[in-house]
Amino acid sequence: MRNYSIAIIFIYISSLCNILAANSDVKNTIKKAEDGLYTNPRQTVFLASKALTETDDKNDIVKLLFIKALAERLLGNNDESLYTLYKIDLNSFNQGSSLKGEIYNLMSMCYCVLSDFQKAIELNDNAISIFKANNDSTKLASAYNNKGVIHNHMYEDAQSEKFLLEALKINRAIKNLKGISANLNNLCLYHGNLEKQKEYIQEAIIINKNLDAQWSLAENYNNLGRLYIYEKDYDNANKALKKAYTIANGIGAKGIICDNHEYHSMLYAQSGNYKKAFEYQTKLNSLKQELLSENNLRKIELNIAEEKLNEVIRENEIKKQEYEIQRLERNIYGIIIIFSLIIVITVLLSQRSKRKKKLALIKAQYKLEQSQHEVAQQKMVLKDMELKNAQLTLENNKQQMTNMAAFLKSRNELLEKIKELIKEGYKLNGSEATIHMKKINAIITQYQNNDKTNSATLKSTEDINNEFIERLEKRHPNLTQGEKHLACLLRTDMSAKEIAIITGTTPKTVNMSRYRLRKSLNLSNETDLSEYIKQI
Repeated sequence: MRNYSIAIIFIYISSLCNILAANSDVKNTIKKAEDGLYTNPRQTVFLASKALTETDDKNDIVKLLFIKALAERLLGNNDESLYTLYKIDLNSFNQGSSLKGEIYNLMSMCYCVLSDFQKAIELNDNAISIFKANNDSTKLASAYNNKGVIHNHMYEDAQSEKFLLEALKINRAIKNLKGISANLNNLCLYHGNLEKQKEYIQEAIIINKNLDAQWSLAENYNNLGRLYIYEKDYDNANKALKKAYTIANGIGAKGIICDNHEYHSMLYAQSGNYKKAFEYQTKLNSLKQELLSENNLRKIELNIAEEKLNEVIRENEIKKQEYEIQRLERNIYGIIIIFSLIIVITVLLSQRSKRKKKLALIKAQYKLEQSQHEVAQQKMVLKDMELKNAQLTLENNKQQMTNMAAFLKSRNELLEKIKELIKEGYKLNGSEATIHMKKINAIITQYQNNDKTNSATLKSTEDINNEFIERLEKRHPNLTQGEKHLACLLRTDMSAKEIAIITGTTPKTVNMSRYRLRKSLNLSNETDLSEYIKQI
């Protein structure tokens, strides 16, 4: 797995290196094409055409098309130059793009050579506006130079000289040697001050020799030859024209060769060699036919229009296909959305059903819990009632025992009183004894009347205790009668003193009896005797 990852990284790095190398090659080619523009324009056309097939970068493509178009114009192929320029989409540039101004400037020269001067002036004015807005002196001088050339073709020498001198002024100020040489050369295109013009052209030749600008040098020698013809210095004119032809033919500058044929024809015609003049005129016409025909501009425009039409058709076809794709995508998205909604609705319904069942279950559980709670409350109420009844019973039992204790106490007191009265009767004589006995009898009778109520209380107490004794005997069958009686008394929460009164014993005797009862019940020291008996 590690080796596989390393291999992928290596491939990625190799691809990246190849892309960078390809980009670097294209940049180098663009540099070579630019450097060879005025030295070897044919090589520039070849390099630019080759680089166009090797790059997809939009900026590089625009630059290469511009370089190729400029080289084609230098070679005299103005129709091909214009055709190349129209491949650049000018609408993609910003309004103030400097390159857009250069394209307008070059187009103006192509239309000038193709004799569409109105279009040439319009394009040149567009270029001047852009360069002025950008405050670009070098390119503004170039545009003024081209405007001077256009006016020269229109035979407006005064206007031509005005713009050429303005361009020369700017170029001398910024020390632009290439621009200076072009201005000096173009100032010699019309018949003017020959001495001044020869100075201009000689300065231009020196500059272009230093710059190795072969195309410009060929044009300079052409113009120098023409100036010598005006001076009727035919030998120097012939020498200059031959130099111009050698250089122009070497670089394939057909436009300059056309001018060279024209000047040679002029030379031989003025020197009286009409045969040679006719020869060069024939060559000129042949080369012009090759370079330019009446329909060349129309063909270019038709080709451009046809390409634009084909491009519109392609764009419409692409848009149509894109629309179909978008329509299919919308249908697919619609189906996906519908299925998604169905799934969502199904899930929601399922969840709703589950929640309903869960809610029903929760309600059932709640009702069950409520029922259980009510049952528990009922049980608690019953327990409370049983406890209250038990407490009430115990209170009644205690009250009854208390009554019984009070009854036994009063009986014992009565017996003690009768006993005392009898002792007193021993001391009395016959009549007093009789009265005393009647008194004793009255006390006994009174007690007997009270004994009926006390007998009912004792009977009730006995009935209650009988139920308790039955339960006690079931749990502890080996208890004595005294122990059972003591348990009945302890059940009513009576103290040892109260029990002693009822039983006619002392509290100490009662405590001893309690101890024996605990042993008989097998109770530990921690267990409360009275509480245990109450629970039976």
